[in-house]
Amino acid sequence: MPSHPSTALLEALFRSFQKADGMLESRIVILADGCEEVRPSIESKTDNSRGDTKQEIENIKHGKCYSKTAENYRNHLRRLERAVRDQNPPFCPCDKGSIELVQLEKRYGSAPAIEVAMKRIVSTPLVMICQHDNFFVHEAPLREIVQALLQEPRGLGIGANCIHFLSTATMNYREKVKRRYKLDLGDPVTVKNLKDPLIPLVFWYGRSHVTYSDYVRSHCLNRRLAPGSHLEELLGEKQLHDILKHGMDIHKTYGTYVLDQGKEVLYHMSGRRVRAAEENDSQNCNNQIISESTNVSQSSTIAQQPLDGSFTTARETRAKVPGLAFFGVEEKLQNMKINSTSKKPFKQRCFHCGEKGHSKKFCPLRVASQLCQQTPEVIEL
Repeated sequence: MPSHPSTALLEALFRSFQKADGMLESRIVILADGCEEVRPSIESKTDNSRGDTKQEIENIKHGKCYSKTAENYRNHLRRLERAVRDQNPPFCPCDKGSIELVQLEKRYGSAPAIEVAMKRIVSTPLVMICQHDNFFVHEAPLREIVQALLQEPRGLGIGANCIHFLSTATMNYREKVKRRYKLDLGDPVTVKNLKDPLIPLVFWYGRSHVTYSDYVRSHCLNRRLAPGSHLEELLGEKQLHDILKHGMDIHKTYGTYVLDQGKEVLYHMSGRRVRAAEENDSQNCNNQIISESTNVSQSSTIAQQPLDGSFTTARETRAKVPGLAFFGVEEKLQNMKINSTSKKPFKQRCFHCGEKGHSKKFCPLRVASQLCQQTPEVIEL
């Protein structure tokens, strides 16, 4: 990530773990993927079918790094290894908990790396899979969920295989699904020993969630996993299409639910959009990021409603993270413009305005709402 070798992003994540009851009493494994070091090609490679030339380019998302980027990552891991070994705050377990760093010998990518972890590391009946840029911003009843999944009948009696925490994508979820897919999810499901109700998910999300270990192995990983693949991409569309075709009766095959606490518990901040802070950043407003997540509030009393006719929310959130600085609006829009011209046409409907031809990320209405936002929510991470 651009912020390497800094460990500030993971420090913010581990500080947020204090909001998940029992998290720091668990065995926490930081899974560090390998990276593939590439060199800019001096001699151009020729594509015989088209007659043009190509050069190897850096693609951080796909693990292809130039030597300087790879060295920053290795330095990052060395710093992280020392911090975890010495239990430097916030890498401090509680009670019988533990924190360890496992460095993979080569680059796998998200889904294959999870497969490696499930084969080599995980031996418990339950596992919680977290992403490095998803932070807990409100209290999460993790202990309550774990005890319910272990003590109640398998699947809590409703076929629940994994339980997610509320994020931007799942706020007002029943209304969003009904508006976009004309699908009625029914009333929230009340389960014994869970204070808050559950809502079925029509899409498999990669956000932090608690699940049965054998479910991950037999359902999520029971397929060919190409290097660099993501479970959300592999499972999400399949689940959605199955449900739209066969109705909610097929949902029990997946058993994905979100715990409806009435406020966003997870906050997503893309690690690819942050850099290590410099000295002059302390007085710079760019220390606040306009996040890809929206509508994160520290107060549960603030109404969180979508715009008229929108499939999602539009109000933006800014976060402050010690040690990190973030791109401003103009730089973000320029990056969006560059990225949008290099990708294939978007064929689905925008999750914000409902029109075809662009994703929510590039929605003109959503970008305009960001620029017009005068008083965004601010959270400390």
